[in-house]
Amino acid sequence: MKYGFFSDVHANLEALKACIIDFRSEKLDKVFFLGDAVGYGPYPDECVKLINDVATVKLMGNHDYAALGLMETDYFNQYAAESMGWTKSSISRKTTEIMADFQLLYELGDILLVHSSPREPENWHYILDMDDANESFDHFTQKICMLGHTHRPYVVYKEKSGETILSKESEETLTEDRRYLVNIGSVGQPRDGDPRSCYLIYDIEKGIVRHKRVAYNIKATQKDMAKIGLPDYLIERLAVGR
Repeated sequence: MKYGFFSDVHANLEALKACIIDFRSEKLDKVFFLGDAVGYGPYPDECVKLINDVATVKLMGNHDYAALGLMETDYFNQYAAESMGWTKSSISRKTTEIMADFQLLYELGDILLVHSSPREPENWHYILDMDDANESFDHFTQKICMLGHTHRPYVVYKEKSGETILSKESEETLTEDRRYLVNIGSVGQPRDGDPRSCYLIYDIEKGIVRHKRVAYNIKATQKDMAKIGLPDYLIERLAVGR
């Protein structure tokens, strides 16, 4: 069995379509969505529909939460808040109905799926450094916690000794004596310096997790964002993966 995990699409239809094609080429048995279907990008309705069609499980992200009016955007930066204003005024009723059924977390055997953090998932904490990562292991009991939110892929593992280590490899073989915190990266707005979409493949039989990068038509997305007047900063950052 091979599972795919993807997150942070942010209404980037070009990126999502490219990844779905890649899901099929990888012959994934199931795919799981870890939140933030909307925000930043120009195609929220289309992306939510596609995510709902392809994903076995759909999680709620903070931008989805805001789009549903379940939280204010006070802590969003000005560009995120501006794009969310457009999103809320543009999405259809069908889209809100679909997103309303998204879950905050999901247990998949020995894997916990969550958008932001296993600590108070509804408060959207960021895991930005090794101190955050180390603390996170105290908030889940499963072998693996998979998440998104920061748009930066990584694997952190915890030894039996309690030491936590950041892996610099795009592919990691899981071992019985370790627990793992895995950020699956972002489909629609990577922020690790690589503008290509990123999602995660978990080959269960081989016990391997692998971050997969997928190229998409960035210029087409930028053009569509400009047409609806989204901020230049959001448009330009796509090309540099920041």
